[in-house]
Amino acid sequence: MKLKFLLFFLTFSVYSFSQKLQRTVFDYEKLKSDNFAACDETVAKEQENISIKLQENNSTAAIAISKKLYDNKNDCFGTFEVYGYSLFRNGQWFEGIDIIEKGITKFGSVPELIKRKSEMSLEMAELGTRQKNIDGNSVFKADSLQYNEDQFKEENLKSALIDLEYLIKVYGRSEEIYYAAKIQQLLTNYTKSNETFKTLLNDEKYKNAALFNIADNYIALKDFTSAEAEFNKMLAENPKEAIIYDKLSEIYEFKKDKAKATELASKSMFYQNIPSDSDLEYSKENLELLQFFGSDENKPAKKLKKLQEILNQNKPQYTIDVCLMILKLHTNHGNGVEEKATEILKNIGKPSIEKVNKLFQSNVSTCTITNLADVMAGVKDENSWELMKQYLSYIATMPMTLIPPNLPEKMIQFNEDRGITEILTTVKPLLTKQENNEDPLSQLGGFGQYVYYSPLGKVSNEKLKKIAAELKYSDKEFSLLKDKIK
Repeated sequence: MKLKFLLFFLTFSVYSFSQKLQRTVFDYEKLKSDNFAACDETVAKEQENISIKLQENNSTAAIAISKKLYDNKNDCFGTFEVYGYSLFRNGQWFEGIDIIEKGITKFGSVPELIKRKSEMSLEMAELGTRQKNIDGNSVFKADSLQYNEDQFKEENLKSALIDLEYLIKVYGRSEEIYYAAKIQQLLTNYTKSNETFKTLLNDEKYKNAALFNIADNYIALKDFTSAEAEFNKMLAENPKEAIIYDKLSEIYEFKKDKAKATELASKSMFYQNIPSDSDLEYSKENLELLQFFGSDENKPAKKLKKLQEILNQNKPQYTIDVCLMILKLHTNHGNGVEEKATEILKNIGKPSIEKVNKLFQSNVSTCTITNLADVMAGVKDENSWELMKQYLSYIATMPMTLIPPNLPEKMIQFNEDRGITEILTTVKPLLTKQENNEDPLSQLGGFGQYVYYSPLGKVSNEKLKKIAAELKYSDKEFSLLKDKIK
C-alpha cells in the first residue's frame, strides 16, 4: 500500500527588517460560551453560495456577497467567518484575520472561528512575507510585508498552536492533534512533538504520518539508532516509498557511511521516478535503464533505438512498465521518445490500460496527462472515460503557472458525441461568468480554458448546435460559445 504523508514545509531565512508581528492572544477558556447564535437559513444559503465562489477562485465575488451579509446580519458568527475568509483568499490577510477576531471577541470561543483562524495562520506561516495564494495563484510581492521573515513565520505558528491546543482540549480530533505536533516540530520542540505524534499511533488515517514524523524528530535529536529502527519498520511495509530511503540515506550520511548513503539515495531516486504500481524492481540494470532514459546526455536517436530493442523482446508487461516510466520521467518531451512510448502503449492496447489509468490519477505533469489521455482515447476503456470526465472540470481552475493538458481533444477522439457533450456541459457555466467578470486577476485564473474550445472548432456547426440544444443552451450562451471557438 502506498504510504501517504500529510506534511507542510517552511523555509526560514533572514531579512533585515526589524518590525515584529504581534498576533492577538485570546484566553479561550475565559471566553468560552455555549450561547453563540446559530445562523438562520438565509445566511446558510448565502454561505453555500460564497463557498462556491471561493472554489471557483472568485474571491472578489465572494467578498461582495459576504460583506453585504456581514453588514446586514452580523448577529451570527457565520457571517464573520465567511467575510473574513473571503478577504483572506483575496490576499487581504490582516483584514480577514481582523474580522475573524472580531467574531471571537463578540461571540466567544466559537470552534468554527478558531479553526478558521488557525488555518489562516498556518498559511501565513507557510508562505511568509513575500508570497500570497490569491484565487489559486501564487502571487509574489516585490514590496514584501515589512516584517522580519523568521519572526513573522514563528509568530503565526505560535498563534495557530494556541488555537489548535484549545480545539484539541474541546474535541480531541486527530486532525488538530496532527497539526499541533507538526507545529511543535517546526518550532524545534522535538520531544514535545513526539509526545503529541504518539497519541495518533492508533489512528489508521494518521498512523503512518505520525510514525514518519516521530522518526524524523529522532534525527533532529541526533538519536540515529531510534530513527533508523523506526524508518526500517516503515520500509518493511512500504518497500517502494522513496522518502523513507531519503531519510535512511540522511542517517548514514551522519554516520559517515558514504557507500550505504549513496545506495539508499539511488533507491530513493529510482522509486521516485517509476510509477508506484510498476513491476520494475530496484536493481543495477533497472537503475541504469532509468538513468539512460532520464539523461540529457543520451541523444534521442539512441533512446529510440533502445526503446525499439525493448519492444522487440516481446515482453508486453516489461515494455508497458518501461514506457510508463518514460512518461512519468517527463525528460524527453518534444524529442520523439515520449511520443514513441505513447504509441507503443496504444498499440499494446487493453493490457496497458490499468496501469495507464493508475498513473493518470497520480501527481504527474500536464504533458504526461495528455500522453496518457492519448492512450486512453485509443483503447476506449470505460474506466478511463470516467477518469477523463473527472479531470475535465479541473482544467477550468488550473493555475496559470501550468500548461493545461489537451484532454478535451482526446475525449472527442475517444467518442466524438460524448466528448462534445462533456465539454459543453463543463463550459456552459463558465461562459456567462467570464462575460460578467471584470476582475483581471480572476480572469487570468482561467486562462487555460482555451483547450476546451480549440477542439470544438473542428466540429460541424450542425452537430455543435444540436448537442448545445440538448443541453439547453440559450441563444446568448451559444453565441458566446461560438465567439470562444473562433
